[in-house]
Amino acid sequence: MVSFIDKLKNSIKTKESNLCVGIDIDKKQFASNVTLEELKDYSFAVVDATRDFAAAYKPNLAFFEEWGSKGFVWLEELIKEIGNQHIIIADAKRGDIGNSAAHYANAFFKHFDCDAITVNPYMGEETIKPFSIDSSRGVYVLCVTSNSSAEYIQNDTFRNVINLTNDMNENKNIGLVVGATIYTK
Repeated sequence: MVSFIDKLKNSIKTKESNLCVGIDIDKKQFASNVTLEELKDYSFAVVDATRDFAAAYKPNLAFFEEWGSKGFVWLEELIKEIGNQHIIIADAKRGDIGNSAAHYANAFFKHFDCDAITVNPYMGEETIKPFSIDSSRGVYVLCVTSNSSAEYIQNDTFRNVINLTNDMNENKNIGLVVGATIYTK
């Protein structure tokens, strides 16, 4: 079994790029009468245009989930379109008790066959553990986000998140999400 970190390094080396393409297809950015099929076509066009340059793709689940079962079919089709030559990170920001987190891990790693997922650590270690057990899969833990209103929570806790993930990172498959947006008052 190839570890997640080796898959990631191989993808970066093969593509000679660190590019991760976020796929956040927001219907509000299109004409008011845009159809789901048009959004699907656009997402496939994004993949086609970046296939030679991207090491990874990161579909944001919110933009698929809002379409219900049709959105999940779209996500499945998009993941198939991306193929297995790129890292696929489910931008899901899941965070729940251990039993529920295990079911989320099964959904994204087994059903959708994603290589990694983003998770919210604020319910503790058991939120992260089910995603990090399999060394062939990666987990990116929210540490500092670009949400300006979260500053009062994250400024005092991000060091705890760093320490927690360092302590848990036995399989070397845990990374951190650190937003780089700067807000001024």
